[in-house]
Amino acid sequence: MKSRDLYLSMVGIDDNILAKASRYSEKRKIIKFNKRLSFVACICMILLATATAAAAIHHFWGRGMSGMLRSTDAQQQELTEQGQAIVYPELEDYSSYQVTDQGITIAPDTVVVDDRFAYVSFKVSGFEITEHEEPGADVDYYLGDDKESTNSWVNGSSYFFDGTMIDDNGMAIYTDGSPLESDENGFFGHYLDENGDLEYVIQIQAVDGLSEILGNTLHVDFTALGVYGGKADFSSRVDGNWSFELELPNVSSSQTITVNKDIPDTDCTLTSIDISPVSISVTYKINGVEKQSKDAKGLSEALGGVIDGVTGENVQDDDITGLPEVSGFVLKDGTRMPYVADAGSDGYTDDSREYGVCTRGFDRVVDISQIKSILFWPDDSGNCELVEVEIQ
Repeated sequence: MKSRDLYLSMVGIDDNILAKASRYSEKRKIIKFNKRLSFVACICMILLATATAAAAIHHFWGRGMSGMLRSTDAQQQELTEQGQAIVYPELEDYSSYQVTDQGITIAPDTVVVDDRFAYVSFKVSGFEITEHEEPGADVDYYLGDDKESTNSWVNGSSYFFDGTMIDDNGMAIYTDGSPLESDENGFFGHYLDENGDLEYVIQIQAVDGLSEILGNTLHVDFTALGVYGGKADFSSRVDGNWSFELELPNVSSSQTITVNKDIPDTDCTLTSIDISPVSISVTYKINGVEKQSKDAKGLSEALGGVIDGVTGENVQDDDITGLPEVSGFVLKDGTRMPYVADAGSDGYTDDSREYGVCTRGFDRVVDISQIKSILFWPDDSGNCELVEVEIQ
């Protein structure tokens, strides 16, 4: 199976289920002076003290966030200084965010947001697992203060960070670049850090027209911690209550770019994109609605369709749209980044099916100014090659 086919086969499947199903399928420094200094010397010392204070506030997103949303040190500094990211251990009242129950402490570590997505990581201390066990959690999360309201709805995935990432060939490796280690039961995740702590990561997408990310309150409730067995069964080891209310940043650096270019090997025109360093939403005009609908139906049938829960008949899978999917980018210096797009959503903007939209989070922070082209899969069948559309 090609890496592309494997990649597509996993779209829409819960991360934990995938991982179990195939066993990889995943201080301040105070300086005192005892004598007067010259005016020039005072200026120099003020500058030195300022630099020292600035250096003390060096933002680090933590192991989990740095793994889920890969980024350079400069990118972490920039997004945090802009207010698009929060590093909780830097906060003066950080201790108020730590929740301890059953001898286990959980606390938020880093949050990164834009208009569409929120990326959240938590540090978990005191929960012990062996080196080759796979940890899991019962966790619920929603936006706003009314859990029953449609405004609270989100699309999301969450898991304990396992020390892996996807390389530019679409294959999984450890974050240090080394290949995965495994035995007959599957690959070994690097869950524990040097202190024996774990990090739990969550990626949340707002539901278009219902919920909003920026400036909203995110509720996260952990009720159990445990491990996964050999058949993907979750076994709780510690029940408790670790609940959080996090005020999300209200800052985004999204940019809208008008394109109006045809996407090769499709019947679609890329009209515009809205892109931030951590996600993208692209809008298509569909040239030949009837043909596109037939293509989508054909793809659904070829992939087996779905079974209607009432009639028992095999019907078209509405998740198979036949629309192009964002995969990655080509940078202005020629660097290809084909596997940047992560979880997201696809669909039509209305019943006319004249326009479609594809929204994707990223697996890394992207420098928008350096993007030359977007790489697309022409459709969501899996039997196609990447095509390129230049945007700037």
